[in-house]
Amino acid sequence: MSATRRLVAPAAFNRARSLRRLSSSSPSSPSAQNAVILLSSLLRDPTPSSATLSLLRAKPGLASKLYNLIAASGKSRVPLTPASLAVLHLLAACYRIPPSSASLLCQLLKRFRCPADAASFLRDSLAAGAPAPGIYAFNFLLTALGRAGNLRGMTELFTTMRDVSVRPDVITYAILFNALCKAGRVEEALKVLGRMSRPDSEVRPSIFILNIIVDGLCKTGRLQDAIAFVDERMRRDYRCAPDKFTFNSLVDAFCRVGDVGMACEVVERMEKEGVAPDVITMNTIVGGLCRVGRVGAALEFFRDKGTAWSEARGNAVTYSTLISAFLHCNNVDMAMELFHEFADQGHLPDALIYFTMISGLTDAGRLKDACSMATSMKKAGFKLDVKAYNILICGFCRMKRLSKARKLLGEMKGAGLQPDVYTYNTLLSCLCKSGDFSAVDECLANMIDDGCQPSVVTFGTLIHGYCKAGKTDEAFRIFKSMGESGILPVTETYNTLIGFLGKSGDIDQAIKLFDEMRVKNVPANVITYTTLLKGLQDKNMPGKAFELMDQMIEERCTPDYMTVGVLMEWLSEIGETERLNRFMQHWVQKDNHVRALRA
Repeated sequence: MSATRRLVAPAAFNRARSLRRLSSSSPSSPSAQNAVILLSSLLRDPTPSSATLSLLRAKPGLASKLYNLIAASGKSRVPLTPASLAVLHLLAACYRIPPSSASLLCQLLKRFRCPADAASFLRDSLAAGAPAPGIYAFNFLLTALGRAGNLRGMTELFTTMRDVSVRPDVITYAILFNALCKAGRVEEALKVLGRMSRPDSEVRPSIFILNIIVDGLCKTGRLQDAIAFVDERMRRDYRCAPDKFTFNSLVDAFCRVGDVGMACEVVERMEKEGVAPDVITMNTIVGGLCRVGRVGAALEFFRDKGTAWSEARGNAVTYSTLISAFLHCNNVDMAMELFHEFADQGHLPDALIYFTMISGLTDAGRLKDACSMATSMKKAGFKLDVKAYNILICGFCRMKRLSKARKLLGEMKGAGLQPDVYTYNTLLSCLCKSGDFSAVDECLANMIDDGCQPSVVTFGTLIHGYCKAGKTDEAFRIFKSMGESGILPVTETYNTLIGFLGKSGDIDQAIKLFDEMRVKNVPANVITYTTLLKGLQDKNMPGKAFELMDQMIEERCTPDYMTVGVLMEWLSEIGETERLNRFMQHWVQKDNHVRALRA
């Protein structure tokens, strides 16, 4: 081979050679080997030459071979490459896909990464004369477009179905209604429902579709419209009796807005109409009562209905909800009783129930019980995750039991889990409070060695710890190192330093930090201003205080009771009551204006 020929791109060389061979071959039986070479070349460079286009139009047998080669390559769920997509669009535009390829077309549609691209290819294929692949393929694509939130693509595909005489079925409409209602476009769904109700409609609304509409109305907060739809449209117009899915949607909606009383009325109506409530009904009411703080009523409802309803004996979700609610209101004994009751009934507690118990017991300070629960969880075959270990470590740190917290950290690493930034921040905070700064340095070094990047909370914890210990020089060293770590200080970071500077009497340095905040666009809050005003009071610097009061007004930073207390004590003492009155009058007028707008 000559040097010149070797410089020719392999794809272009193979394509040219394939074109010469294919041009002289029989139209009905092109060489399979040459078809593979041409496909390989096109996949490397999907831009077709005019010769390639002419050949594909002249030899449909070749185009068919290329089409089948792409369709047969890879598994059904392996996404097509961008080059394969380009070749498929080229084939769709160049030849009429034979009827035998309808099943292959359906398989190809599943291999598109983007559902919009699949819909585009389907339209191109149909425009080139390909046979419609059937209702299944259209429903598959509609579902994919719905998941992607592409309602416009769904509407276009729905139109394409009608153009190629593919009749939508009840599943097609259910997919469309579900997508519209999830997007909050219930009015559009109601319009489509109206078209379905016409005498010439190919599909009549079913209870399944009507339930989607009810749920859509409920999820958008239109509860009265949902009830009216059930009573008027569903019962009267469509002769459909509401089922448990209908009622459960209504019950859930009322519980979500905190109207558990109305939800219970829906349940009573459900029972009167002979629709058996199920465990979903039970869990919805129990969860609703717990959310509004009626934990005792939730347990009473569960005890009463758990016996009366044959389909609602309570499951892991029921018990987890009740256990969590009792732990939240610090009734640990009742939570433990429910946990053991669940196990005594022959149920195996799942990871969620164990985690709920560990978290609640730790918050209640019952660390021995929490550790015992963690042991039971591991014996039951569940593994503690990073979050569970963090809860236990935090609990022991709160109780100042550092040795146990460190032991848990070692156990966590031994289990193959990587401590996260929350783990280390918890330990660092506890170590700072204990004043053991050599241990702080060791913990921080371990954190970095483990590849855990310190966060703004980490720096804030260290700065606060060193300031509280009177080591302000070390605190400022850490503060300056934040920039080197690529982490910007936040309002709370500045407030910590300003607070300790104010208490130590270095108000000038505190003011410099405040000015730095403004330069770096870090917003000051009421704590910042109150801290500075207190420091200025101690130094009796009213002129600077007046500047800060004006800045508070300019930045719309509303004073709190501590701010007002500092100013009233100080300004009254130095005879600046008029200045204080003007400052307070501004906030009174602002408050009245806000109330008027709300009214």
